[in-house]
Amino acid sequence: MIRSCYIIDDELHGIEVLAKYVQQTPGLELIGTETDPLEALRKISTKEIKPDITFLDVEMPELSGIELSYLIRDKTEIVFSTAFKNYAYRAYDANAIDFLLKPISYERFLQALDKIYAKKNTAPIEPVNNFIFIQPDNKKNHLKLNTDEITHIEGLSNYVKIHTQSEKVYTIYTSLKLILEKLPPSLFLRSHKSFIVNLKFVEVINGNEITIKGNHIIPIGGFFRKELMNKI
Repeated sequence: MIRSCYIIDDELHGIEVLAKYVQQTPGLELIGTETDPLEALRKISTKEIKPDITFLDVEMPELSGIELSYLIRDKTEIVFSTAFKNYAYRAYDANAIDFLLKPISYERFLQALDKIYAKKNTAPIEPVNNFIFIQPDNKKNHLKLNTDEITHIEGLSNYVKIHTQSEKVYTIYTSLKLILEKLPPSLFLRSHKSFIVNLKFVEVINGNEITIKGNHIIPIGGFFRKELMNKI
C-alpha cells in the first residue's frame, strides 16, 4: 500500500529535508508541499489534495500548525515538526502521531512512520513476491525476473539497468524509487542515490565502496551509509 504524504512548512529548508526522506522511502509518495498554512487548509478541506500523512510545522504565520491540526485531523494522520521542544505536549494533545524535533534525522523520520503503521496495524510495506515483471528496452512483452538473481540496479536519468548474477543486464524505463518498492525490503536497499544493492551478493564493504559478487564496485553515498550499516 502506497501512502500519500503532504508537507506544510513555511520554511523551504524544512520542506526539502522531509521531501527527500519521503522520496527515498519505499511505500511513500509525495503528493504536494505548501508554505502557506491557509492554502494548505483550503486544499485539504476541499479534497483538492487527500494526504494519508501530513508533516506539519508548528511555527507558521497567520495559522499555527497546532491550530491547523484541529481543522484537518479527521482527514489525515499528522506528524508535527518544529525546532522548539516546548511544543511537544501541545502536539500530543492535538492527537498527533508523533513530534519531530528539527534537525530531523532519517532514522527519527522512520520511527514516526513505524508509529503510523502500528496504529493502522499494518506493516510498512505489503508482502513482496520473489519475482518482478519487467519490460526490457521498452518492448511490449513482459519478462518474469526472480529477484534473487538481481545483484544490483543502477539508475540512469529516466531509466534503470538491472544487473543479474548471470551477467545479463536489463534496461527498463522506470525510477529507482518505483522499482525498489517492488523488491523484498529485507534484501534490497539503496547504497547511493544512483544504486540499489542486493545484500545477498555483497562481498566486501571498504570505505565508501561495496564489492558485489562478480567484482562490481558500487559507491556508498554518505546519506545512505547509516541505513546500510544497520542492515548488515
